[in-house]
Amino acid sequence: MSITWDKLSDKLVELAIEKRIPLIGQFELTSRCNLQCKMCYVCNSANDKVAISKERSATEWISIVEAARDAGMLYLLFTGGEVFLRQDFKEIYEEVSMMGLNVMVYTNGTLITPEIAKWLGPTPPSKVEVTLYGASSETYEKVCGNPQGFNQAIRGIDLLLTEGIGLKIRTTVVKGNASDFDKIAEIADSRGVELGIVDYISPRRDGYRTYPEGERLAPKELAAYIKNVDDYFIRNENTGLEGIKPNREKGKPIKNTESALELSTFFCEAGRCAFWITWDGRMTPCGLMNQPEVFPFENGFSDSWVELGKKCLEIPICEECSSCSLRENCICCPARLKNETGFYNKPAEYLCSLAQYSK
Repeated sequence: MSITWDKLSDKLVELAIEKRIPLIGQFELTSRCNLQCKMCYVCNSANDKVAISKERSATEWISIVEAARDAGMLYLLFTGGEVFLRQDFKEIYEEVSMMGLNVMVYTNGTLITPEIAKWLGPTPPSKVEVTLYGASSETYEKVCGNPQGFNQAIRGIDLLLTEGIGLKIRTTVVKGNASDFDKIAEIADSRGVELGIVDYISPRRDGYRTYPEGERLAPKELAAYIKNVDDYFIRNENTGLEGIKPNREKGKPIKNTESALELSTFFCEAGRCAFWITWDGRMTPCGLMNQPEVFPFENGFSDSWVELGKKCLEIPICEECSSCSLRENCICCPARLKNETGFYNKPAEYLCSLAQYSK
């Protein structure tokens, strides 16, 4: 009896949660980026000397990936910042690519050159995900502060596709690019690649309500944007247009088991079979969270993973959210509640309003 890759992945996640295996690892190799997107929370400048001095070395990253693999990790994501800013990314990638892992790379695509694409071609990641922040130079100037970024990203996408590298285009919706959705979708469709939509902008993880208030859509605007996305894919299905697939990245809910260890506030992989390691070496449940934190480079990966799990179980549940009639429409989670309100167990006005408009 055959099984699809998606179903196999779901089963692996289910078993990993049950057995407390760190199946999914996300490694934030740098906080530096050559774009300065207004809504980003990992966005030190490309040549920030202080940030460079705090980055972990290639040897350290390779060692911690190896330790995570030995503890059960199968899925690995390299992200930033912009990973291709690291002069030693090639060294890191080449070592890790021989470890038998399913490797993905997130990038803004602007630094992909013919040389980089040809280097990745023979031993490609399972997928490279390129974030496209708009469909024009004007939008890139408005959102990212770099009008050249659009053409550079498109060039990077096409270079990767020329080398036969698996690709996905993602976009993060903010006020400055919301009107570009149809054109971004057309760019993905014309290349026959999947399109992912990040439709929630979190306050920065280092302190709640520290994002620029004017950048993210108001709840009513975001609900309308999501409806437009859904309508777009319905129209394309009706006309037989093929290529892109809708994928709004809200986090997939996963039910807790009856095990006492799994009576967790989290209803996704975070802290249960997934972890995030920040550019300066802290392990957290996910990329939105600054706390709880543990220190795998100093204390060892396996011990840190166990400690993180215990700390996650101490996070209180928001009883009001759990019993809310809009729960099925809501994207609340401990990370979002903490960043929105400063508390894990306090409802967030923004998320409540979004759920109301999304009914």
